[in-house]
Amino acid sequence: MIIDFHTHIFSPETLRGRGRLLDDEQFRSIYESEKARLIDHEGLLTAMNGASIDYAVAMGFSWEREEFAAAQNEYMRTVPGLSGGRIIPFGSLPVGESTDVAARVREIQEMGFRGIGEVSFYRSGMTPGRKEFLEQLLDAATRASLPVCLHVNEPVGHRYPGKYEPGFGELYEVIAGHPEARVILSHWGGGLLFYELMPEVRRAMRNCLYDTAASPYLYDDSIYDIAPGITGSERILFGSDYPLLSPRRYLDPIGKAGNETSRADILGGNAARLLGITG
Repeated sequence: MIIDFHTHIFSPETLRGRGRLLDDEQFRSIYESEKARLIDHEGLLTAMNGASIDYAVAMGFSWEREEFAAAQNEYMRTVPGLSGGRIIPFGSLPVGESTDVAARVREIQEMGFRGIGEVSFYRSGMTPGRKEFLEQLLDAATRASLPVCLHVNEPVGHRYPGKYEPGFGELYEVIAGHPEARVILSHWGGGLLFYELMPEVRRAMRNCLYDTAASPYLYDDSIYDIAPGITGSERILFGSDYPLLSPRRYLDPIGKAGNETSRADILGGNAARLLGITG
């Protein structure tokens, strides 16, 4: 079984005209350019079929405007039925300063979403206010038994749209303070996983998983051997970030790394266990 744990879709209405959504500064920071590709569930299913992907998790978006987050959630809740159950959507949580985090998490749970995210702070980075937001989010998500996917980019290297100061120190404090929360740190946690060579960090982050999204843009293929040696293969999730990159860009290097058990973990086993997928 192959499960792509990190993809992005938007409603057909958004594909027909993103202009009105550019009022949201978070959305504008990523999708202002027409070159930033948008797809809906049909586009994702086509890519899945082309790469022999069995299931995919479709991430929501970190809108600032609550009405945009609500509209995306209304679309996303229809996607399991539209995809024959092959696309598993996560709920969108608005990151505006007025957001009632606990109430929004309850709504996501009541709508039947399997998780929350991808949560990001593209416009502001990790500020004291965003740290408090994450504290509230992990509190509420733990009570709701929902995993949370956090966008975490690396603090060094080349610039790209949406890259911000990830605040590793603050992020670690939040995670360490919520040891029972199930947290997926996208993009290899921006390199945060390497700090798990410190025993106390590994203990504090024992319930965190890392996804591979955007790897070809960030790391050479040795990451697929190095990372499992630090965290164990049971804490890594294959994610493509499609439509940013094709799933095929990942399958060959992952297929050459590790052993059969670790490859099975990364390509789908870990995601199936997290999401309760049995076949």
